[in-house]
Amino acid sequence: MTAFSASRLVHRTGTSELDLWRRAVRAALKPSAPPLLSGLTPTSSSHPVPRFLRPQQGLHTLEEELDRLLATPRQELRADLEYVAQHRSLPGWARELADGDRGTAARLAQSIRDYHRIAVAPYWRGLASTIAADLAERARQLRNGGLEQVLSTLHPRMRWRPPHLEIDSPDDLDFHLGGRGLLLAPAAFMSYVPCDPDEERATEQPTLYYDVAGDGPPRALTTGLYGPHGGLAALLGHSRAAVLEVIAEGASTSQLARRVGLSIASASEHATVLRRVGLVTTHRTGRTRHHSLTPLGAELLLHAAASPLPDRH
Repeated sequence: MTAFSASRLVHRTGTSELDLWRRAVRAALKPSAPPLLSGLTPTSSSHPVPRFLRPQQGLHTLEEELDRLLATPRQELRADLEYVAQHRSLPGWARELADGDRGTAARLAQSIRDYHRIAVAPYWRGLASTIAADLAERARQLRNGGLEQVLSTLHPRMRWRPPHLEIDSPDDLDFHLGGRGLLLAPAAFMSYVPCDPDEERATEQPTLYYDVAGDGPPRALTTGLYGPHGGLAALLGHSRAAVLEVIAEGASTSQLARRVGLSIASASEHATVLRRVGLVTTHRTGRTRHHSLTPLGAELLLHAAASPLPDRH
C-alpha cells in the first residue's frame, strides 16, 4: 500500500479527497529531500513496481515488512531492479542497492518509514477497515454468486467476459495465466497487474491488485483522520464504531483493547453487543477469542465508507 501511494502521489487523477491527501502529504514532506522510495515507484500504473516493495504475503506491521526487505537476498534485488530498469530509468543509488550495499538498503528502509508516517499511517484505520470490509463482501459474493460475481464487480474499469477478465489500460497486453491461477489482492490508491508476459518472469504468481474504492480511496482517506466513520459513530457510538472498524482487520479481545485504547473488559463487552446484533462473529482458540465481521457487519462498514461525511467547520 505504501509503494502504491507513493506512485499515486504524482498522479493528477482521482477524487477531490485524493487531491486533499496529495496536498497534505506534499506539504508535510521535505521538498529538498524527496523520499528515496519515490525513485523506485512508477509514474504510471503500467510501469513495473519492484517485487520487494509489493510482497504477496503481507505481514502484520511495517517494521516486519522492512525487516523482510532488508533480508532480501542480493541476487533477488539485482534481478528485480534489472527487470524494472528495462522499462523505466532508476536513480543511480539503485545500483548500490542491487549490489547489496547495506547502507543503501538501510537508507531506503528509513525513507519508507518516514514516508509511511506522513502519507499512510494517519489514514490507516480508515484504509484498513475498508479493505477488510471488502474482503468480507467478496467472501459473501463467492458463497452466493460464485467466482463470476466476484470478477464482475471488482472495479468499474474491469469487465468479466468469460473466459477473459478485461481491464482498461494504456498498454495493449494479453496476460496468459498458464494454469497458475490468479491471486486477487484488495489494495488502495491504484489497481495494478504485476504479472508480465516475459518468459523469465513466468515464475511469479499472477496477481491482480484491485483498488477497493474504484478510482482511489475517497472516504477512507478522510475518515482515517477523524476516527470512525461519522455516520457509523452516530449509530453505534464512537467507541463501538472504533471496535467494529478494528474487528474488520480481525483481532483477539486483547488486540482489540490495545488498538482501540479500552480495557479488555470493555472491549469484550462491545464485541459481545456487536455479536448479539449480528455484526460480529467470535470463535475460541484455547483461551483466546478471535473476532471477525459477519457479512452484515461488512456491508454496514462499506455503506458507512461510501456515505457523505458531516461538515467539520
